[in-house]
Amino acid sequence: MIPVPGHIARYAELADDPAAFLEALHRPLPTDLRWNPLAITRRRFEEVLAREGAGWTRPAGSGDLYRVTGLPGPGLTWAYHLGWYHPQGYTSTLPPLVLAPLPGERVLDVCAAPGGKTAQLAALMAGRGVVVANDISIGRLTVLAANLERLRVPNAVLTRYRGENLPERVPFDRVLVDAPCSGEGTFRVGGGRWKEDLPAALRKLPGVQLRLLRKAFRLVRPGGLVCYSTCTYAPEEDEGVVAALLEEADAEVVALPDEVAGTPGLTAWAGRTFPDEVIRTRRFWPHHTDSWGFYVALLRRRD
Repeated sequence: MIPVPGHIARYAELADDPAAFLEALHRPLPTDLRWNPLAITRRRFEEVLAREGAGWTRPAGSGDLYRVTGLPGPGLTWAYHLGWYHPQGYTSTLPPLVLAPLPGERVLDVCAAPGGKTAQLAALMAGRGVVVANDISIGRLTVLAANLERLRVPNAVLTRYRGENLPERVPFDRVLVDAPCSGEGTFRVGGGRWKEDLPAALRKLPGVQLRLLRKAFRLVRPGGLVCYSTCTYAPEEDEGVVAALLEEADAEVVALPDEVAGTPGLTAWAGRTFPDEVIRTRRFWPHHTDSWGFYVALLRRRD
């Protein structure tokens, strides 16, 4: 069994079933593939899976996700290189689904690389409108560009800015802030890893995340939507950041669709109380979804 650092104990009071949570952390991840409607019809995609000898299920509320068995090396197939699907964990597909962009809209992905969520946003928009895909790292932008080309995304524009320094020239209808985080939810990826330096991360990251979220609210139009997400369990990076924004911005938390599973956001942690509406945000646990740990909040700018 892969050892889990001691600070996992801080989440014992958050998980509804701590034993099931720990057990899920040590199970291999399932193979989740997002069908790409920009490249192939659903019927044809399912025919290809069947011909490859793969079986599949479709988790509730998962949109175009297929949980596949019997397909070793999904990144090595000809169908992958043709852009017919993208390996993407179930919970990783939820932020674009929750943001729900419409064809013809202006959408911003603040921290876009490596591009799975950007391509999913474009697919939800049927390739119409524009998705501005931003990232600070030139190396990550290279990977982002390659993925968007492979996935046949026709409506993306790539930019390279620090997220908090994005120019405020054009208002967006919707903004995704899939923020850099301590990454605790990715423990199951690559055989298990966990941040040993969580205290250091918590001194730095919430400030970065709040600055990105503030910028998103300056960039979205009045009435527009911002989705904030992380792949960590730390309340300081999740509900704490959303609560800090609510204290200073004319924003409201929008309830997520019922079909999107998850547990309600926290209203208190470590002596700090959060606004009641933060309960409308969602936490996603591996023992519930058999996927990565994730946090998702949908916010509307009022003014």
